[in-house]
Amino acid sequence: MKHGSWITSVVLLCFLAGCGYTQQAHLPGNIKTIAVPTFKNEIPPKEQFAYRPGLEIELTNAIIDRFLFDGNLKVVDESKADAVLEGAIISYEQEGLRFDRLESVEEYRLFLVVKFKLIDQRTKKVLVEEPNFSGRAEFFVSRSPASVRRKSADAATVDLARSLVNRIVEEW
Repeated sequence: MKHGSWITSVVLLCFLAGCGYTQQAHLPGNIKTIAVPTFKNEIPPKEQFAYRPGLEIELTNAIIDRFLFDGNLKVVDESKADAVLEGAIISYEQEGLRFDRLESVEEYRLFLVVKFKLIDQRTKKVLVEEPNFSGRAEFFVSRSPASVRRKSADAATVDLARSLVNRIVEEW
């Protein structure tokens, strides 16, 4: 076999076999289902000036949607779940990201920070725990700040849900 055809064969074999890359849950084999109770709001009252009411419900729904999209774990009621994802929003902050010449903010970065743990229902063992996990979004100052902030909060929620589910199910 010529050297060039050998390399082509190896490349083709790797391509057909996926080069060993798979997306599999790295959880114990007995964890097939998950319950996602509504996240709690644990933002200290003195820091809730930017908080949006109902965000914990929106975040929980985004996480459930992401688990459904991912497909590694089936979302079920807590009484039927192999594992339970407990979590709380601990921070919802925005910071200036870009400023104009007069030091007025032109662009903000919004952070949504949570703590969570995934608990094996059978053994009560904590499988995954993150005390400070965040999603973020950037937005520019506009003439309709409420609309822009809402879209940014939605984007930060989706970013956090995607990252959180990936943290739980993916092994790279």
